[in-house]
Amino acid sequence: MNKGPLIKSQTGATRGGSPLALSRAPASDLLPWAYWWSIAEGQLPDGMQIDCGRVVDHPCMTIIYHDAWTAGSADGSQVWEPGEHGRALYFGPQTRCMPLSITGKYVAITLHFNAGAANLLGFPNNCEMLDRVIDIDELFGHETPLGAIVPLDQDYEVWLSTLEDRFLRPLVEAANHKLPDPIAVDFERQCLSDPKITVEEFAAGHAVSKRTIERIIKQTFGVTPKQALRRARVLDMGAALLEVARPEDRPEIELRYFDQSHRVKEVRSFFDMSPTQLQNGAHPFVRLSLEVRQRRRLDALNRLRPDEIGPWRDPNAEPRSLQQPD
Repeated sequence: MNKGPLIKSQTGATRGGSPLALSRAPASDLLPWAYWWSIAEGQLPDGMQIDCGRVVDHPCMTIIYHDAWTAGSADGSQVWEPGEHGRALYFGPQTRCMPLSITGKYVAITLHFNAGAANLLGFPNNCEMLDRVIDIDELFGHETPLGAIVPLDQDYEVWLSTLEDRFLRPLVEAANHKLPDPIAVDFERQCLSDPKITVEEFAAGHAVSKRTIERIIKQTFGVTPKQALRRARVLDMGAALLEVARPEDRPEIELRYFDQSHRVKEVRSFFDMSPTQLQNGAHPFVRLSLEVRQRRRLDALNRLRPDEIGPWRDPNAEPRSLQQPD
């Protein structure tokens, strides 16, 4: 049963009717710097505003079109008007769920960067971007808005391949193809696979000091290693509560917490609500962003085939698929 207002999604939905996004990995030559693309497109009922939220663990670029988004960032409430050619926004790492309000029609193209990659590509230091949103065109001084290069009259896949060719690859080339720190890459893999690990255990496994791990992760994630692991656990818990995780994974996700009170405390700290409130509320855009991360997690763990949709998705609501290019 749909727990919230009917949103007409063009990019997929849960079996209960909540909107979701189309997702795919970037082209293979870009994988060291970016791990996932997603496109969300939908229409809210006339005159309705949804006050929800958004969660991202690593920095991401999101180009929005049509109606305004209002974000509750570390800089206060910000209203982002897409304008004629859309608005390209850069979301820094988040320490908690960011309040987000949307009205009318939305189209959002999001590129999720790998840990430590965005800084190499010319974006601000992660520590300075915690819970913040900035305008990408202003950051890079673009003469042509980034949103204007997207051929919106063509297929979704053309949107992404155009952004890869005209935006992402030039950034990678300008950075001389410098790769993210391999320890940061391994730590992100750990956050996806088993965030119960301690910082000491991870350091020992890489034959370096705990202080070295703390320095690298703070620089590449924007938060401490303990904060990153804690965030990974609560994001998986949120995905389970909103039913965009595999049902068979939920027991293991719950066992990452000492007891129920610990779980309640952590969920409330990140989402500003109890697990019961999160599970029973609508939260369409929180669910959408958690599903994107969960799909990436299962892909990294080889728990879903590339052509397989998540079991939480309504197969009858699936639009045309996005296949990873060669």
